[in-house]
Amino acid sequence: MRTVVIVLRRSKDFTFRDVELITTHINAKWKSKEKPRIICLWDGGTYNLGNINFITLTNDYPGTWSRMMLYSPEMEKYRPYLYVDLDTAIINSLENIFELVKNPAMFIPLEDFYQKGLLATGLVWIPANSEKVRQIWNSWKNIEGSRMDYYLRKIVKQDMFWQQLTNTIIDFKPRRGELLTELAKGTDVVCFHGKPRIFDAIYVGWVKEYIQTVFKNIVADKKVTVIIPYNKDRGWLKDAVSSVPDGVQLLLSKGEGNWPENFNKVLSQATGDYIKYLHEDDMLTPNCITDSINAIEQQGVDFIHGDAIEISMDTDKQYLYRPKFELPTGRDMLFKNYIHSATTMYKKEVFKKVGCFNEKLTSSEEYEFNLRCLKAGLKLGYCPTFLAFYRRHNKQKVRVVDKLELRRQREVIKAMYR
Repeated sequence: MRTVVIVLRRSKDFTFRDVELITTHINAKWKSKEKPRIICLWDGGTYNLGNINFITLTNDYPGTWSRMMLYSPEMEKYRPYLYVDLDTAIINSLENIFELVKNPAMFIPLEDFYQKGLLATGLVWIPANSEKVRQIWNSWKNIEGSRMDYYLRKIVKQDMFWQQLTNTIIDFKPRRGELLTELAKGTDVVCFHGKPRIFDAIYVGWVKEYIQTVFKNIVADKKVTVIIPYNKDRGWLKDAVSSVPDGVQLLLSKGEGNWPENFNKVLSQATGDYIKYLHEDDMLTPNCITDSINAIEQQGVDFIHGDAIEISMDTDKQYLYRPKFELPTGRDMLFKNYIHSATTMYKKEVFKKVGCFNEKLTSSEEYEFNLRCLKAGLKLGYCPTFLAFYRRHNKQKVRVVDKLELRRQREVIKAMYR
């Protein structure tokens, strides 16, 4: 199996959006029936989403230095692999790059676009059982200088540069002050390496087209608002906020009241065509926004739900939630709640038709709201992808509130819609 590795240290420059952009292009343009294994080393938990495997970075080094994990012994079981920078545009199939590797034991980096003869690490073939890889890791002490490229040059010499194997790997800044405005025929990869980032270069025609193939709904002014209502940060608010991609309106609403009150009080500020709430201890998956919008529009529905990844904070285990019924009716929902609240997204007009969340309830607020939508004749759709990371922990409302009270509240809600 061919393996591609990317690294995400979330910052103002890189977010989940960059992961979704590059992985979508890798898979969409992959010619063989067997798709590549994509591994993302990142500053979050370990999850397997099927098409991408998230593995936690085992260092807290900033920026480019976090990539030192690529050379660590713990990654040997995945080697050999092709490392690709997030700010890389995949124009043709990445298989073309794999085909260049005739000897998988070679260490193949880029040649620096500006300093000929010096290696750069934006695209690297990292071999298995390699003495050079071990030498890099064993020589690593701490952060030295501003760039990892310079550090590696002191330790090892490449076996070959990519540019010695192909002319299909192109620099986005071919000359200082100039940008690549037109793609040459046969281009496989465009390396952005620095400013402007891909999303900052959307004014360039081919870059805009490249982005729109994945983010066409957002780029085409399909606005989304994510609301995070909360009383206090229980330790994961930063994760929730950082999981919301750029281009999405984010409203943080802190207050002393319950979460329906905190949600409702900022709803009038929402400018999005679509509304999604996110609890401060949960996270959106990288594909959440795009997949949710596509599901609503393609199915012609008013709101959707989907699959979720539940994480036990006590055991660090994960559980995959897929609803038994993809399109439950109001009657089905009276028997059991099949909608995972972390996965829902609504058209904005839903709140005009059925009102806001019920502030009198102290639990099961989402359950009541979804029943109200179904009773009003609104159409529910289903998105067959993982849309949220949902944390299970001992401070959750379902664990703090008395179980008898939870059951009583649920029965009151059911009686409202029988």
